[in-house]
Parts: sequence; C-alpha cells; structure tokens
Amino acid sequence: MRTTLLPLAILLLTAPVRAQLTAGEVPEGSVAYDANIDLILDGLFVSDSADVELDCDDFVDVRALLYRGAPEVDVPHVASLHFVDDNIEVCMDMATGSQQRPMYYAFGEPMVCSGDFDWQLADELVLGDIGGFLALGPWSVDSMYIAYRQGTSVGWILLSFDLGEGDDTRLQIHQVLSVCQDPTSVADHEGSTGPVLFPNPSDGGTIRVESPTELRYLEVLDATGRLVAQYNGNVRTIAAPPVAGSYFVRATYADGRRNVARFVRQ
Repeated sequence: MRTTLLPLAILLLTAPVRAQLTAGEVPEGSVAYDANIDLILDGLFVSDSADVELDCDDFVDVRALLYRGAPEVDVPHVASLHFVDDNIEVCMDMATGSQQRPMYYAFGEPMVCSGDFDWQLADELVLGDIGGFLALGPWSVDSMYIAYRQGTSVGWILLSFDLGEGDDTRLQIHQVLSVCQDPTSVADHEGSTGPVLFPNPSDGGTIRVESPTELRYLEVLDATGRLVAQYNGNVRTIAAPPVAGSYFVRATYADGRRNVARFVRQ
C-alpha cells in the first residue's frame, strides 16, 4: 500500500467556518485548498491510500482508501474514508446496515443534514462500492461534496470516484474546505500579539522580527496558504520572499500558542 502524507500549510485569519453553508462555498476568512489526490488501481487485490488534514494541526485527520478486488462478484471495489481524528462528525446515515454512508451534495446545494441523514462520529465511511454480495453502491460519483464538522465549524470535501467494471478503479479528492481556527479565537491566545515585522512593506532586504514571546519557529506563507519558508528557533531576522506580493508569517511560540502577522513584499 502506498501512503502519501500531503504537505499542508493552511491559514485562517478570521472566524471559524460558519455552521451553515452551501456546497462549494468558501466563507470569508476560510481556505479551500487543492488536495490533488488521485488514486488509480488496476490488477488483482490491490489498494492505495492518501492522507488528508482538515483542521490545520499538522496531524492526519482522514485517510482516503481505494481497494480493487477480483473477481468482482466475490470481492468488491471499494472507495472509503477512514477518520483518524475521533472528534469529526459527518452527515451520513446507516440505513444501509452496518456501513456508514455519506450524504452527497451538488455544487451550490445547501448542506443541510436532515431526513434519513444525521451528524454522526465517523469511523470507516464507505463512499461507494461495486461487486461482491454486500456492495450497495454508488459505484460512480462525479465532483460531489460531503459535509463534515468539528465542533460548530463545518467544512466540505469535494471528491469523485469510478469503481466500474473497466480496467482500473479511481478515487480523487479535489478540494477540501478546512475547519482551521484563528489563533486569537482560542481563549489561551487572548491578549497576545503577533510578531512585529519591519520594514513592512519590504523592498526585498532582510526583515527584522520582534516577538513578545520566545519563538519555537516561524512559517512564511503566501496569499494562498502555501508554505514558502520555515525558520526554527527564536529567530530575529528572516529573508524577504523573492516574489512581490502579500504574505503571512505564522509564529509558533515556545509554549505552543500561535499567532499571525501580515506583510507585503514590494
């Protein structure tokens, strides 16, 4: 089995994702990142997986799993999500028996969890299957959303899969709306101030860093949340990014708290 841990640097600068949204919506202050997971299998009794993070704590939250069985009448092809984090709920039902199945939403559809579906702690969530005696489908999904939540913050996962009877099976996770929280929204961070950077704007020279608290490390991220550079220790100077634009510096302090400062490279 091949496992890929995706590098992830996601930044949320305002309030948590609101508890009601539509599929594909990215509320102000939230980030939807391109997961770029594309699992393809052929052959007999093979599997693959890739790991996804949902809440920006640098730990795996979900493992995407694809299994191809053969012959299909005996062993199904299965696409599923295994939730490593035990405090994530998914809009799903168990009407199909012991297997948890998600509710799917089309783009722009309100992500209401009602009817036969309810928010439930997720474990092994079967996205779809085909073949075998217990497979109930669906066997193909094209760019649909599933909803998940952590506390009162709701996010979505955009995915596709094709488990048909062709030469290969496929599972793709296209995008993820994360449920990261602004450090200042956590009580332990109240009253703290982020690092002070100068000169700001920067003309490309060395940037000085002033921090009210001892630093563990600094991360420089571009406007899309992509990690540009990381500095370990209680640093006092960092290099300006080579490309002009808006950037963020995320400070992780020695006591584990985090805060964010914004700067511009001219």
